[in-house]
Amino acid sequence: MPLRRSIEHLIEGWATERYECPLLVRGARRVGKTYVVEEVGRRLAGEAFVKLDFQTDLDLIAPLFDGPTDDVDAIMRRVADYKRVRLDRESAFVLFDEVQLCERALNSLRFFSGSGWRVAATGSQLGVATRRRNLPFPSGVRQVTLHPMTFEEFLWAVGEEQMAEAIRVHARTLEPYAAHERANELFRVYQVVGGLPAAVDAYVRTGQVDEARVQQREVDQIYTADMTDPDNGISALAARKLWRSIPAQLLRASTKKFKYAEVERGGRRAKLLEPLDWLEGAGMVSINGLTECVEAPLVPYDADEGSFFKVYLADTGLMFYKLAVNPRLWLESQGTAPVSSDFRGALAENSVMQALASNDLQTYYWTPPASWGARGELDFLLQDDRARVIPVEVKSARNVRARTLSTFMTRSRAPYAVVFSERNFDVERGERGEEIRCLPLYAAYCLEEGLVRADA
Repeated sequence: MPLRRSIEHLIEGWATERYECPLLVRGARRVGKTYVVEEVGRRLAGEAFVKLDFQTDLDLIAPLFDGPTDDVDAIMRRVADYKRVRLDRESAFVLFDEVQLCERALNSLRFFSGSGWRVAATGSQLGVATRRRNLPFPSGVRQVTLHPMTFEEFLWAVGEEQMAEAIRVHARTLEPYAAHERANELFRVYQVVGGLPAAVDAYVRTGQVDEARVQQREVDQIYTADMTDPDNGISALAARKLWRSIPAQLLRASTKKFKYAEVERGGRRAKLLEPLDWLEGAGMVSINGLTECVEAPLVPYDADEGSFFKVYLADTGLMFYKLAVNPRLWLESQGTAPVSSDFRGALAENSVMQALASNDLQTYYWTPPASWGARGELDFLLQDDRARVIPVEVKSARNVRARTLSTFMTRSRAPYAVVFSERNFDVERGERGEEIRCLPLYAAYCLEEGLVRADA
């Protein structure tokens, strides 16, 4: 059964309504970029769909772009000859898969803009691969990012489409959800399996989380091989140490702020910043910077030295794998396995960060300015499309009270706060009567664009 992805609607809209410019689907390795574009392309274009796989056939395909890259008609004639098919401008759907491996092919995308040719491309590690380019990154290209599968997409995969829609409805109304406990159970499975399509597919086919773990191990090995490739221009040893350190740093009982000194003894920013930037550019981690703002626009805390950010893994399944937490024990105990409360808190926070990143939301964490004489941290601040600042707090259990959140609400003009926990949907009032919207952790994927309620 094909894995349905929410980005399919966007790709179909581009392919059927308007494609004045080519589409570039970015994302980390193994998040399903090729699969989803190919699914849409074959569904819409049938035999007129053509795929150029730069990863497996680079030596054969690269010469197709040896001529002038602005002569797109000539490129398409060579593509048609290579694939031994007829390509018509009106019907063809051409995919340049892993286009970052051929600099001239990537550069050619700009010249397909306005040409009438329907060209899509996928690119892994574009945030780091393009640093070594001799040619500028192409303009006139529509770029979208594909992330690991969300809980909503996981629900689609396991046949729970109605639940996925019901959660969105309750995120708007905040009325209690009758299937809340079952949703919590499925969310715990999702946390263990993660959102890597190969892991989700293995679980759906077999019903065994151990099969998903096999896929997680393979992806971890691929990521490690990528970061230690000598052509990357970064310290392989430093990158491996960073990759091992990130899950452990999230388990810290106090602040989860990233600390270079915990990567290696005497670790310094100058040595570790570039490999950390590489991990983020490759889509393997998400970085949540510090802000002290209470009003829009939110800007990061400015510091010349030190680290004022948190680092999360892009996928909770990899978090379970890298920390060697037994997934069956976690599921059989209904999330009350004999693991530390710090692990539960880190898992909940990483789950929410994963959902927010999937919706392309810019996030910050917040601490009170020193002049306030207050302490504490607020997990996330978001700025909505109406320039309102929305605080978001994450709790691993059912308690939704947070002292730092109260401090922020007292000093800010936030219209409401959002608290994620294991509790059902609800609305509470703070000490000053401010609205606190209580959502289950599994509903984090609903936090997008205008945020939760349409009437907000």
